[in-house]
Parts: sequence; C-alpha cells; structure tokens
Amino acid sequence: MIMAISEQDYNSLKEYWDYQRKVEYNRERTHHIAEQFELRIHNQYGPIPVEEIKDMLWTKMPTSEYEDPPKGYIPENPSYRLWNETWPPALDWKKNDDNDI
Repeated sequence: MIMAISEQDYNSLKEYWDYQRKVEYNRERTHHIAEQFELRIHNQYGPIPVEEIKDMLWTKMPTSEYEDPPKGYIPENPSYRLWNETWPPALDWKKNDDNDI
C-alpha cells in the first residue's frame, strides 16, 4: 500500500517534498493539457496516442517553466500526498485550468 508523506518526514525534508509536489503538479497539468489533444493530432499513420503526446510534452518541459501548485492542490499520486490530505480534493484545479486553455 502506498503511504502519504508523514508529518515527521515532511517537516525534516520540507524543501525536498515541496519541490517533489511541484514537479508532480506540473506533470499532472502537462498530462491534462495533452488529453485535450486526444484524436486531434495525426501523423502519416493516423491519430497519435495520447500517452505519446503526454510523454512528448512532459520531456520537453524545462524545469525553469514549472509553476507552483495552487493553494489546496492535492496530488493524484498518493505517494506525494501529505499525512493530512484526503482524496478527492475540494479544489478542482483541472476545471479552472480548462477555463484558461
């Protein structure tokens, strides 16, 4: 079973975990954006699979372009959730993000 980050671990490595959660937010956001292109991008063989689009976008995103997660962000991956965070989150950042796209 995947465990959330304990309070003790978080407090002892706060900068590390904050950065890991920032990376996770940007990965989730990039993958969410890639899903908007599903069945819309083609090559000579037909539609490009959405997983390939996700990989293409994520590998090309420079770390200097990472955005800070919004307040209230809870990662989908339970390994990056804090001890006091529950799923599903109250904040639906994807819905807000769709309005910006």
